[in-house]
Amino acid sequence: MQKPATHLKLNLTTRLSPKLQQSLQVLQLSTLELQELVSGWLADNPFLEEVENAAEDATAFTQYVQPPQHGILQGESDIWDTLADAPDMYALLRQQVCEYDLDDTTASLVYFLIDNLNEQGYLDSSLTDLVENVPLEWRLDETELARALTILQQFEPTGVGARNLQESLLLQLDNLSLPLTINSDRVLTCARQLISEYFGQWLSTHQFKQLCRKLPQFSASIIEDACTLIGTLNPFPCYGLPDRNGILTIRPDLEVYADDSGCWQVRTMRDAFPQLRIEPSVEDWVQQQNAEMDAMCKSKWQEAHTCLHSLQMRKTTLQRLGEWILQQQQDFFSFGSLALAPLTIKETAQVLELAESTISRAINQKYLTCSQGVFPLRYFFSQSVAATDDGTGNSQTAIKSLLQSMINEEDPQHPYSDAYLVSQLAKQGINLARRTVAKYREALKIPPAHQRKVQHNNN
Repeated sequence: MQKPATHLKLNLTTRLSPKLQQSLQVLQLSTLELQELVSGWLADNPFLEEVENAAEDATAFTQYVQPPQHGILQGESDIWDTLADAPDMYALLRQQVCEYDLDDTTASLVYFLIDNLNEQGYLDSSLTDLVENVPLEWRLDETELARALTILQQFEPTGVGARNLQESLLLQLDNLSLPLTINSDRVLTCARQLISEYFGQWLSTHQFKQLCRKLPQFSASIIEDACTLIGTLNPFPCYGLPDRNGILTIRPDLEVYADDSGCWQVRTMRDAFPQLRIEPSVEDWVQQQNAEMDAMCKSKWQEAHTCLHSLQMRKTTLQRLGEWILQQQQDFFSFGSLALAPLTIKETAQVLELAESTISRAINQKYLTCSQGVFPLRYFFSQSVAATDDGTGNSQTAIKSLLQSMINEEDPQHPYSDAYLVSQLAKQGINLARRTVAKYREALKIPPAHQRKVQHNNN
C-alpha cells in the first residue's frame, strides 16, 4: 500500500485582468451590440454620461494614399449624414395608418402589430401568441387582430407584415404590375403556385425539369419566366430602411474616402463609437469624498473608468487596423476586388504588435465603407495563393473575382471548361490546379460548363 505524499510543482499561467477581459469583450461586439451595451452602462452607472454632439476627431488617421484623379466626385455630401434625420421603418408605417379610414379600435390594433414587427418587417409571433401575452384588460380578439393584420399588409413597402418569406413574396406578387403581354397572367399564376406548393424547388437544372413534369399545364418558358419573376422580389421587405434608432442594419465602423486634394483617407464613422465621459465636477467631488465613499459607490466609480478604457481601446485598435488596411490594400480602393492583395491576420498581428486573437476580435462584425461599396473587414484578409512568376502571389478573393469576370465574358453556347480557365490563368502568371479552380468556381455558385450550356439552351 502506497503512502500519501506531497509534491511541489511550478506552473506558469496567464490570466487576464477583469479590465482587459471587458476590453476584449467590447472589442469583438458589433456596432449595434455596442450601442445596446452602452445603453445598459448609462442606465446602471450614475457616474457615466453621454456626450451630446461630440466633435468628430478629424486627425484620427494619418495614412494617405493618392488615388487616380478620374471618377472622384468633389463636394458631395456624406450620405450617412442623412440617416439620423430620416424617419425609421416604424414611423413610416405609423404614418400610413392615417391614410386609411379606420375606427379607433382597428387603428390601435394596427399600431400594436407595427410595434411587434422585427427589423426586416416580418411578424415573428403568431396572432395567438400575441393575444395570449398581452394584459387581460386589453381584451384582444384574434379575429379582430387578423383583420388588422390584413390592413397592415396593404402598407408600403409591399410585403411588410408577413409571417414568413412565402407570405411576403405572395403579397408582393398580389401588388405587382406586369406589362400586359399574352402570358403575363399565366406567369403570375405559375409564380403563385411555385411559391405556395413548390417553394425553393427550382434552384437546379434537375429540379427545374421535375417542375416541368409536375406542372404540365405550364410550358417550360412560362415556368422559367415565373422563376425569374420570383427572383426579382424582395425577401426582406424593409431592407434599407432605418430601424428604431435611425440606423441601418449594417453600420460601417470605418470609411475610406477621397478628400478635396484627391488623397485617400481613412476615418472612423462618428456614430460607431459612443461618446461617454465622467463629468469633471463629479470627478472633483469623488476625489474629495474618496475616504468616505461606501463600497458600492467605489465599485461604480471603478466600473465607470473601466468602461471608458474599454471604449478607448476599441477605438484605438480599429484606428490602427484601418490605417494598416489602407496601407496594404491601396490598389483595391482604386481598382476594386481584382487588385485585392494577400493579407493575413498573423502578419497584421505582428506588425501591430497585438495578439492574433485580438485582431480576430477586432475584425469580427466590423465594416468599412468606400467608393467600392460596404465590406466586412474580414473581406480584406485572405491567404496568398498561386504565386506568380515574380514570386508575389495573389489573394483568393482576387482570383475568384478574376474567374467571375472571365466566365461573365464567355460565349454562352461554348462556356469555358475548368481546364480552359486554368490555362487562361496560367497565361497571366497564376498557376492553379484544375481542382482548385473548380473549388473556387463552386464557391462562387457557378455551375460547371456543361450545366451552363444546358441552362442557356433552355432559355
